[in-house]
Amino acid sequence: MEDFISCFQHLEYPKNYFLLKQGRRCDYLWFLTNGAVRYFYTDKESKDNNIWFSIDKDVIVDTPSFIHSKPAEANIQLLEDSELYSISRNSINNLLLRYHSFALWYIKLFEKYYVSQIEDRIGDLQFLTAKQRYEKLLFQFPSIGQRISLGHIASYLNITQETLSRIRAGKQ
Repeated sequence: MEDFISCFQHLEYPKNYFLLKQGRRCDYLWFLTNGAVRYFYTDKESKDNNIWFSIDKDVIVDTPSFIHSKPAEANIQLLEDSELYSISRNSINNLLLRYHSFALWYIKLFEKYYVSQIEDRIGDLQFLTAKQRYEKLLFQFPSIGQRISLGHIASYLNITQETLSRIRAGKQ
């Protein structure tokens, strides 16, 4: 446990700070103690497209970039002043080589925070209505409406802000 704990660095960053920028390699995995984060990419028309949120006590990582040591396709930006703990890819690789129990934990972590999230996201976009996606988001993150802008939420839901306003007003 001491080896594990010694690999982490405590961090505090202000709102709007970028943990990762599109095109750079993700070399860290972060544990968000408190705060809010958005994952987004900027398309060819310079429009931000939100793809995920993390709020309080969540894991933050650009998984494809982290695992494959390739440039990230997404930005990771703090939406609130936040407190985190970071661990580097090198530290994780060293722990994986030394501790079987850590390797099992790591596998479960990525199953939970990547595989299941991706599967859910694809299914949501294919099979749920905009209203159902919004209700599911509220279930996952009950405080999201108070902490993240409606524009970011609408982008994540793949709808316009006007459509989100109608859903929130019960008109759809």
